[in-house]
Amino acid sequence: MSIKDRRKREREQRRNDIINAAEKLFFAGGYDDVSMNDIANEVELSKATLYLYFNNKEELFFSIVLRGTLILNSTIKAEVQKSKTGIDKVSAFRKAYNNFTNDYPDYMRIYKYFQSGRFDIKKIIDENHIHDVITEINGEFVVKTSLDEENLVDEYLKRIMELRSERLIIMCNSIKTGIDDGTIRPDVDPVEAAVLLSSISKKMSNIPLDHEKILESRGIDHDKFVADVEKLIRYMIMNSSN
Repeated sequence: MSIKDRRKREREQRRNDIINAAEKLFFAGGYDDVSMNDIANEVELSKATLYLYFNNKEELFFSIVLRGTLILNSTIKAEVQKSKTGIDKVSAFRKAYNNFTNDYPDYMRIYKYFQSGRFDIKKIIDENHIHDVITEINGEFVVKTSLDEENLVDEYLKRIMELRSERLIIMCNSIKTGIDDGTIRPDVDPVEAAVLLSSISKKMSNIPLDHEKILESRGIDHDKFVADVEKLIRYMIMNSSN
């Protein structure tokens, strides 16, 4: 191994060590209760060294959100690929999202915080002229991204937004597959339905406590509620004439 390659590997290892330390602290205390000093102490580096790898605490937080997002997308793709019909792919997508919520609660919690409005994501995207446009090419939905290369958005945030678009495309194409194979109604707009189902998935992971208590009083726990909602969605989009 050359000196250049060894230094590159050592730098990457140190970057991962910093992210691991920050992740541990963010999971335990939340974003606002963790400082760069705390992270430096946890990873046993100087604060000045941290700034050689990350511009600020926000960038570090985004790197951890990205970790969770990569796991989420990988989980969804694996589940969707197992299903053959379009309507089953839609169900598989939602099952994977629910499994991620249950299996990775810490990543889910920081992802919710990422979307909470604490970070002005819309402003960052607008300032960097990022525009995702979903279009259909040769019977398959794809996303076209326009990006101002002279003023790139934070690389971690850019990747997170790309993965968000990827999930929406997976759902769009699952619905399109269902329309083509006859398991989903032909009058369903794939993009519109994908946005709706994506919104439902997010809300399902954040049911108000008082609503959960109401459901429990009727003998409906969280798992049963998720299963019942899935049945309603299938009835809503399925092609009953098939």
